[in-house]
Amino acid sequence: MNTFWGPVLQPLLDASGARRVIEIGADAGKNTTRLARWCKKQGAFADIIDPKPQFDAAAFNNKWRGVAEVHLGLSLDVLPRLPAADVALIDGDHNWYTVYHEIRALIGTGDAPAANPPIMVFHDVSWPWGRRDAYYDIDGIPEEFRQPAALGLISPLRNDWDPHGMMMRLPCAKVAGGPRNGVRTAMEDAFADQRDRFRFIWIEAMSGLAIVVPLARIAQNPALAATLDMVTPNAAMRPIVEWLEYARLIGMMSQYQMVSVFSSGQQEKPVPAGERPLTTAVPTEVWKSVQNGMMTQSYKGRAMLLSPFDVYNYMRLIETLRPATIIEIGSMEGGRTIWMADQLRAHGIDGRVLTVDIAPPTGIEDDRIDVLTGNALDLDEALPASVMSRLPHPLLVIEDAAHTTDMTAAVLKHFDAYLQPGDYMVVEDGNSGSLVGTPELSPPHEAIRAFLRERGRDYELDLSYCDRFGYNVTANPNGWLKRL
Repeated sequence: MNTFWGPVLQPLLDASGARRVIEIGADAGKNTTRLARWCKKQGAFADIIDPKPQFDAAAFNNKWRGVAEVHLGLSLDVLPRLPAADVALIDGDHNWYTVYHEIRALIGTGDAPAANPPIMVFHDVSWPWGRRDAYYDIDGIPEEFRQPAALGLISPLRNDWDPHGMMMRLPCAKVAGGPRNGVRTAMEDAFADQRDRFRFIWIEAMSGLAIVVPLARIAQNPALAATLDMVTPNAAMRPIVEWLEYARLIGMMSQYQMVSVFSSGQQEKPVPAGERPLTTAVPTEVWKSVQNGMMTQSYKGRAMLLSPFDVYNYMRLIETLRPATIIEIGSMEGGRTIWMADQLRAHGIDGRVLTVDIAPPTGIEDDRIDVLTGNALDLDEALPASVMSRLPHPLLVIEDAAHTTDMTAAVLKHFDAYLQPGDYMVVEDGNSGSLVGTPELSPPHEAIRAFLRERGRDYELDLSYCDRFGYNVTANPNGWLKRL
């Protein structure tokens, strides 16, 4: 939505004479901040709806008091509580159920239409989400309205999974098209019994923008009518705009493939079925050989046990993330603990390493390292809120305790409460199943899957670490989690 601010949104808002604006979906707040500035200048007010915006909502509300307010909640819960708006910017959860009911909340039904519905602007009405549902929280959608969905590779060239497509960060419908699927389909269905009340403008660029304006508002506002004519692509321009958008998407796909090749090796990623598989490009016998070498690995006389792939992965992550605090759950002899502290020194990072173990190593003398006694099943004792709240970010958390499902789940749950956008959690040794030829039978991975089913909206798998040397060529497959 933010891309359209200058050429479309601001002229539309100026011409509308809006006194009250609703924005559904704030994300990182770029468009939200521009909207707040516009409201302050025009003497208007904006209601922003997002259950988990990627910025400090309390600080925003304090800064823009009397001008804009962020409402932390789902749009379908918040909309009925808000005063009527003149303009609604809709760019939240891109699935049929959510968008259909957002529209109905704003315009009413054919039997009971709203007397003065707002001007509505919708983003993502073209590819990828125009005809394909995406879900921030699929469990929040009633089951009868869900499409069969998963993480998968998609492209504008096919309706099903495309092995040469792009991996989106949200679960999405396995097949595009068909009933009750996608933002554009939701619009068609929701406006079906009231189409003659509105003017529809489609701009097929930058994933697609739709402007829907009540005819009554146009009749009362010549400046609005002129602005709508100005932003509407004419018959000659429409095919050009559509071709340029197609070229942009093909370019994005080419860039994605190039990045995949040069950051992940030559191994093509298999298409996920249900969830991203735990399989790996490394055969079982090779993993066994690598594991044998790892078991003899040490650093400064202490066992370290890192795969050669992950030695580089951690080096790269420390160099780019520049963590102020590294927290290691499971210390063993402390070889990796000392190595991490030395990596901080090598990269000129003023950071610390906290290592926690039920039987921590002794004799570590390094002013960057704090050795703590604690149980991974009850980290509130070793790392209570009073400690966690004072730790400087970015955080790099490494879960390397006993590798049971319950223990990994407990560690993920503990740190989830404290991580900020950009922080990382790495779950070690999810490759345990690969060592015996059954990669999916991995207790750490079971915990990761359960965690992401509940909290997946706020995390992504960083494939630059999972797949740097090929598909899941790491001892931590599907285990490099980045907080969004």
